[in-house]
Amino acid sequence: MEKKKYYITTPIYYINDIPHVGHAYTTIAADILSRYYKAKGEDVFFLTGVDEHGAKIVEAAKKAGLEPKVFADSLVPRFQEAWKNLNIEYSEFFRTTDPKHEEIVKKLILDLKTKGYIEKKKYTGLYCTACEKFLLPDELVDGCCPDHGTKPEEHSEENYFFLLSKVAKEKDLLGVIERGELVVEPLSRKNEVLGKIKQGLEDVSISREKVEWGIPFPGDETQTIYVWIDALINYYSAEFIYFSDRHSREDGNPLKEDPRLRGDDYVVWPPDIHLMAKDILWFHAIIWPAMLLALDLPLPKKVFAHGFFTVGGQKMSKTRGNVLDPNKLVEKFGADAVRYALLREFPFGEDGDISEEKIAARYQSELSNGLGNLVQRTISMMNKYGCHPELDSESRGIPKRVRNDKANKLIEELKFDQALQEIAGEVTKLNQYIEENKPWELAKSNQEKLSEVLGFVLQSLDSLVPCLFPFMPETVQKMKKQLETLEPEPLFPRIEPDK
Repeated sequence: MEKKKYYITTPIYYINDIPHVGHAYTTIAADILSRYYKAKGEDVFFLTGVDEHGAKIVEAAKKAGLEPKVFADSLVPRFQEAWKNLNIEYSEFFRTTDPKHEEIVKKLILDLKTKGYIEKKKYTGLYCTACEKFLLPDELVDGCCPDHGTKPEEHSEENYFFLLSKVAKEKDLLGVIERGELVVEPLSRKNEVLGKIKQGLEDVSISREKVEWGIPFPGDETQTIYVWIDALINYYSAEFIYFSDRHSREDGNPLKEDPRLRGDDYVVWPPDIHLMAKDILWFHAIIWPAMLLALDLPLPKKVFAHGFFTVGGQKMSKTRGNVLDPNKLVEKFGADAVRYALLREFPFGEDGDISEEKIAARYQSELSNGLGNLVQRTISMMNKYGCHPELDSESRGIPKRVRNDKANKLIEELKFDQALQEIAGEVTKLNQYIEENKPWELAKSNQEKLSEVLGFVLQSLDSLVPCLFPFMPETVQKMKKQLETLEPEPLFPRIEPDK
């Protein structure tokens, strides 16, 4: 029986700086979903990567005294290292400087032009270099870009425009989202998107003049394809290139060059879910689906935009010096604890606050004193009292205590904090169960009851494994080994406070 395919993406992160905890948050969430669906037996394609074109890269490269490509090459390993440290198990790490990607971008843009959805015209507007996009006057806050706090400059040039208004009308973009043909979540984001469409959509510039670092517009080398259009197409080009290369390696025959003339056996399109932060929802829930509708390509099944971080109650910024480096967090707490704490602290989809102190508190209370203590004390008592019940204790009438189905459903609904709360609650109950039944007293008087109690805890711990695995894969492997060998070691050693 053929495996069900599951295609998940993170944004491709803009490579003008090193990765921070915001990048890590989205990527960990994607990895949790990827591991969960793999464990269910599905054929998962998990895409992440970096966006390497545009004016901001040129600017950052000049400051570093490097050419744009050399600058990008120097930062790519920083992202790959961070994902390795966080135990991110992606299928493909994609770069938009891939020559095959550039050719596919050109083909799709040319196709849009041929279909009558691109035309060249002059535009004057307020342009934010940091965003690399034009802003409408009503989008400004006190005359400044709401995201960067800088005043956009009036800019006028002749560009190619994607006729977004035409596509929205002809392809019924509003109805597509209202009917759930493209699911936008959470609900507040869906309402935001529908509101923008109902207000009326303007055509969007998809090329730039005099931008030296990017993909040339097909048929007009005086123009460069707008970085965001180039970036969005990565979701399409990356999976085609990946499976085309794999097909070529397996039988020596590459797939046909036209990215839409492909053998169905090697395609996972469309994506099951695009994950991102809410600041890029506009591109993913309006422009991207409109492009796909215009190209007569299947739409992604879901777009999910999570909220923003504050760090210790303040917006994360270099100026404040509160940017959290995921590598340093892993060095201090370990990958699994960081994965756990980031997704445990507040609902995925809402804004929330994180800090090193909050991660430390979760580590201490729920991981070290909670799960780690439970595993270690259970195995230690089994060894001390010479009681070694078998793992499958259901046959002796001891029920499974952990509500796997509920936790799994919460993961599928992207309610990661609730899934972890469910698991943490079970750990607390098991620790309480030990306190109530006092195995240290049973060891003196009732060996049968002792075996029943420790068997119940052992079986419950074993039942926790599949729930914990997507969140803490390394910890789960250690747990399984300890439960099998009965050799306890601290899963979460105590961390000495900083002097």
